Amino acid sequence: MSCREGDELLKVGKYTQAKESYWKNAVKIVGPNHRIPGVPGVGNGGVRGHLYTHMNIFHRTDLMGCCVGLAKCLLKEKDYESALAWFEEVNVLQRCTYYTQPKELYDWINMGLDLPELTYRRAAGLSGISEVFYSLDNSGTAAHRRWITCTSTVSMPDPHQTPRLKAEVNTKRCNELIQLRHPDPSATAKLQLKDPKLQIRGSWAKLPVNSRGIVRFAFASFIWNSRLYVAGGQKDSLGPFYRDLWYLDLKKLDEWKRLPDYPISFNTAGAFINWSIEVYNDKALLFTGRKQMDYFDLVEERWGTITTTYTPTLEDKRAGVVQNWPWPGQRLQDAAHQVIGDKLFIFGGTHLTTNLGCNLFMELDLKTNVWRRLTGYVMPPPDNDYSCPGPRKNPGSWVSKDKNRFYLLFGHCSRDAGSLRNEPHGSSEAYCFEDFWSWDIKQEKWRRERFAGNPPCPRTELACTYNEKLDKVVVFGGYHPGIPTYIPSKNQGFDYSYFADTFVYMPPDPARPPPITPLTSPTVTDAAQQSKWKQVLTRGFPTYRCQARLMADPATGKTYLFGGFTNTDYVPSRGDYISRTFGDVWQLKMDEPGGYFEGVDLEEEARTAKAGPWQRCFSCGDTGPWKKCGGICSGRAFFCNSGCLKDGWKEHKRMHKCGKRN
Repeated sequence: MSCREGDELLKVGKYTQAKESYWKNAVKIVGPNHRIPGVPGVGNGGVRGHLYTHMNIFHRTDLMGCCVGLAKCLLKEKDYESALAWFEEVNVLQRCTYYTQPKELYDWINMGLDLPELTYRRAAGLSGISEVFYSLDNSGTAAHRRWITCTSTVSMPDPHQTPRLKAEVNTKRCNELIQLRHPDPSATAKLQLKDPKLQIRGSWAKLPVNSRGIVRFAFASFIWNSRLYVAGGQKDSLGPFYRDLWYLDLKKLDEWKRLPDYPISFNTAGAFINWSIEVYNDKALLFTGRKQMDYFDLVEERWGTITTTYTPTLEDKRAGVVQNWPWPGQRLQDAAHQVIGDKLFIFGGTHLTTNLGCNLFMELDLKTNVWRRLTGYVMPPPDNDYSCPGPRKNPGSWVSKDKNRFYLLFGHCSRDAGSLRNEPHGSSEAYCFEDFWSWDIKQEKWRRERFAGNPPCPRTELACTYNEKLDKVVVFGGYHPGIPTYIPSKNQGFDYSYFADTFVYMPPDPARPPPITPLTSPTVTDAAQQSKWKQVLTRGFPTYRCQARLMADPATGKTYLFGGFTNTDYVPSRGDYISRTFGDVWQLKMDEPGGYFEGVDLEEEARTAKAGPWQRCFSCGDTGPWKKCGGICSGRAFFCNSGCLKDGWKEHKRMHKCGKRN
């Protein structure tokens, strides 16, 4: 193992010599003409490549050691961006280990080869990158990487369980990280920009809108003509279930106005839950899995229906299509929808015969109304298919600026729901995907994308949108069904985590692709030209939630958030609740041209967005210096304004036995 030479130098503090040794040996393993670390967003995406999938397992392990060592040396130089790139190369090498296996494995299968050195080097990469993310206040991704370090090694045979592996796993550190919320309220008021290449300052502003009657999740939404539209959804798990349509004028912010309800009955189309609406030629397209696609004419403000057609090919039938229609029962929920040019693209989701989620990828020609299957399967097959994303529901998605790529981010396979129906691949636990894909519309093939920079941790039911004016993707919130949260003050644990953190993705510029020529040193000197993720640091934020919606107004470039729910409100004064649904409207402001950051007072936010213990509005979940209730409850609840006091009073009175003082 050539990396051990650098390990010895690193151990005695000879960082420059160690870096030279790691670099020399890494180049020797991959050859002088190979770019390492890989470049995201170009070529094969920076993940799957011929060299790594055909590399000897011992060389792969040695290269992992060199990558971890180089990352540690670069951290000594405070070069976080380069260090993260080298740590991520370890993850790429591990992923390519899957591609070497004779059978294509699903992502939820924890594949560990019986090579203790490989187990140790991968664990060192995960634990190392976890600490970098933690130092950048990205607690969610720090907790995820540390959790994977623990769970991926716990069942390895005894020869793997060496003292140095246990030191990297560090279960005590893991327990510390799962006690944090993401972002952690004890840290938000003190957040500082530590690396502008990986972070950006931002601010969440709650808009003064009365959303009484609009509170919901699992709804569809979009922005057209500077109007925010919301349709369908539900109040909570037991209802009520909506089939209504509303809009809010984003210029006036005066009141929600009701439009004609969705006219198709429940018996015909199913519940209006987790559907998506996409705008095309001043029409809001609503596809529910039926042969008839509904639409709302935004100019004439009336509903209509289009009949679509589909003729399966022999290959489609091999992919599970029966009865000449790709969605069994003519039902579809939880899928990713995007309009690109004159085509509607739909990926994944659930239908009548699967609760797990599928990876069927379909295209509708909006001029001819004819469907075409592109990739994927109606039901998850026995083995995975590495040429396309795995079966899932509730992923994030967006379209590239040049309209040539459909992007897909995270989501989950509901294996627990599938097990209730004895579906293949069912399990007691859901699986949250950790991947990032793009579909090349011209070449018609998928590419697995590399994570670069300071990304969000895996999650599902996230809010996600592409802001074309800023040429950035914004991601907020969501939840992870497998990362636990422990709250020491309540001695209470959860098997999942909810998020309220915010990230932006700077996509690659198709007109100016970054160079892919080999580097001359370990420093990633051309990182500024590459696509990457940054965390948006905000001192106040909307409540932790999933199934919210992010939308960007094409006319103004403003980014808005609406709705969603949380299974536990994560607020001390709301401990009696197991769920909370939202109808609040927020605007995200970011410190960059066109980000509407002018006028943001960060010092004021540091004083008002309190935490530890924080004050949170009982009605809307907003954070701030709110007045406590003056009733007989002795201040068990806080309210941010008279409107929220009015909205939440009856609920607070019932829950906390409160009443007016005499």
